[in-house]
Amino acid sequence: MNLITVKNLNYAYEEVKVLDQISFSIDQGEIVGLLGLSGSGKTTLLKILSGLLPFKEGSYEIESKAAYLNGKRSKEISSELGVVFQEFNLFMHRTVIDNLALPYHLRTKVSMKNAREEAMLILKSLGLEDQAEKYPYKCSGGQQQRIAIGRALILKPSVLLIDEPTSSLDSENTQKVIDILKDLHLMGLTLILITHDMSFAKALSQRVIILEEGQIKADEAASSYFKKVDA
Repeated sequence: MNLITVKNLNYAYEEVKVLDQISFSIDQGEIVGLLGLSGSGKTTLLKILSGLLPFKEGSYEIESKAAYLNGKRSKEISSELGVVFQEFNLFMHRTVIDNLALPYHLRTKVSMKNAREEAMLILKSLGLEDQAEKYPYKCSGGQQQRIAIGRALILKPSVLLIDEPTSSLDSENTQKVIDILKDLHLMGLTLILITHDMSFAKALSQRVIILEEGQIKADEAASSYFKKVDA
């Protein structure tokens, strides 16, 4: 089943084309790596997929419904897609547990007490229960990455879109994130990984889409792609 479908997507900044006839689909339960060097169009595509950047040419659908309506992101983006940005975008003035609980409270209208209980379950699953009452700036980069994943997960998305997840992590924390994402996939989550880290992509991706100068240069099984790259 196609969960995400992008067709003939174009985007330009001040007449400079950044995305050129981008078309792909992602099925429910896939792990797809969107790979490319700086300037390939990954960041622009991330902004469009995550609902931050409306476009004029082409189409983007989630479960066969338009992801943007009248230039604004649809409820499908808000309800189906969880996003973990490279900078994490955590609320540094709120505790770790409230970074998860507050969005859940606002989305579901449950009490903050119940929201915090739900948040603690997520934190425990990520090995972060002992960080619950800390502020994020007192946590390590690896912990902040997991907090950001938890904040996305508490809203129960169908798809997790994660941007450059290893950019600030050492090898030990990178492996922790790989293990977490593998577990989430086993639980049924569809994963889209936007990264330039080939070893990370190789460890997780079932399929890769390669962007180069705003165009898709390859879309194939990860095993066959990395076999050619490693040859």
